[in-house]
Amino acid sequence: MDETSTNLSLPYLQAAQAQKHLTHNAALEKLDVIVQLSVQSFSENTPPLTPQEGQVWAVGPAPVNDWAGQAGVLAAYANGGWLFLAPQTGWRATLETEIRVWDGAGWVAPDLPDLQNVPGVGVNTSYDSTNKLAVAAAATLMTHDGAGHQLKVNKAASGDTASLVFQTGFSGRAEMGTLGDDSFGVKVSPDGTAWTTALSVDAATNATTVAQLLLGSALSPAQGGTGVANDLAATLTRVGNHAVTLTTTAATSLTLPTVGTLATRDGTETLGNKTLSAPVINTGVTGTAVTQSAVDTTAGRLLKTGDAGVLGATAPTISDLDAFLYGGLATNGANSGATGLPAAYSGMAIQYMPASVGSGAQFAVRANGADATEAFVRNRGSSVFGAWARLLHTRNIAGAVSQVGGVPTGAVMEYGSNANGKYVRLANGLQLCWHTLSLGGPTANGSGTRAAPFYTNSADWSLPAAFAVAPKFMGLACQGAPAPIGDRIFNISYATLTTTAVTYIRAHRASSGTDATAVAADVFALGLWF
Repeated sequence: MDETSTNLSLPYLQAAQAQKHLTHNAALEKLDVIVQLSVQSFSENTPPLTPQEGQVWAVGPAPVNDWAGQAGVLAAYANGGWLFLAPQTGWRATLETEIRVWDGAGWVAPDLPDLQNVPGVGVNTSYDSTNKLAVAAAATLMTHDGAGHQLKVNKAASGDTASLVFQTGFSGRAEMGTLGDDSFGVKVSPDGTAWTTALSVDAATNATTVAQLLLGSALSPAQGGTGVANDLAATLTRVGNHAVTLTTTAATSLTLPTVGTLATRDGTETLGNKTLSAPVINTGVTGTAVTQSAVDTTAGRLLKTGDAGVLGATAPTISDLDAFLYGGLATNGANSGATGLPAAYSGMAIQYMPASVGSGAQFAVRANGADATEAFVRNRGSSVFGAWARLLHTRNIAGAVSQVGGVPTGAVMEYGSNANGKYVRLANGLQLCWHTLSLGGPTANGSGTRAAPFYTNSADWSLPAAFAVAPKFMGLACQGAPAPIGDRIFNISYATLTTTAVTYIRAHRASSGTDATAVAADVFALGLWF
């Protein structure tokens, strides 16, 4: 008797075998792995560091460590050790929802059933003997496989039908296709039983037959013929040489040929008198002959009031000034971060004036305030905008001076004063500060005599406005004139000169005298503020 089973190699119990329970348990251990086989991986070469009891791996082609030499087998962790089983052809294993089959060389996906010549297919529903393909869904998509896509409905002979049928509650309401011949037709039905051909296109002549064409009320002979009147917003195109009497109540497009005939239901009629009276239009004009939006730049279209900001209560809002390349007005609205703005302002009025293809000028004016005075201009050449230039005028020449990177961004000239004096700051970087200092009387050097040279007390001057670098300093001083001494001329000295202050300023007089009249010094600092 063999010691193992044929298919699964399970150990048999032998006659007079001692400890039969070990053999029996070994067989159960193999069955526990093989029955309902579930693996952690279909191709793993490295044993896990912390395997769990009962977990199984399909070993890959190059195993290492505890799995070395076990390529292609099943490694099961049981009773604290590894149990290796060689799979047999046809064994199935699962990895979560994935199923694979051992084909003798590897774990492969099972073959799909043959879908050729199946009796029918039902997607989310059931097919029947007539509807071999049935789909129940909110939509059905058939897309291209590289280029275009054709949906073909083929029939056996000309007298058969190849069509699309539209139903309500499985009752036909409309049908289109080749309906009993090779011409294209459209039929409609109110109940699925009675059908009327609404349109037919002859396959040989391309002639189109329409059962009814309702553009309005039928014209009486007194109104000019057997045609129809245009309904609101209708478009009527007639081919041929004919006279037309047209009455409109809304926007109407009319094409008038100069030669040909007009075909009517009563036959072909040649008409003359191609004079068209000036139309009277009582509603807003629509159609492709006029601008379709506030930013429509299509050549040849008529500009409507309000488009491009022309005579409208508000200009059209744009978000990209670099793309605003048509003549007219616009605004960035509340978008202070719109592309191409000269400054982060909302409500700017913007105008572009094209000069030629790729060149022009654009203006932007801050308009969201009664006292707004900011205006900018930039040119466009070779299809590229240059930098914005700020315009100066009587409202912003004098004011706060500012700059960014050496380019003025504020007023031309700024004047200010404080307890330290007065200053004038210019947009080109030049700054002048001045002040009047009281230095006291000249210092006596014995018995009231002030021998030359002598000097006044000292004073420090905090500049009324800071400089970027230490400025140039100059001072003028004089003494009061008690008769008969007269005014005295002084020299001015200082100790230190910084961007914000001048220290230890005092006046020196070259001639002697006894007068102690206080000395006033006019001091000046000239330099750059950026």
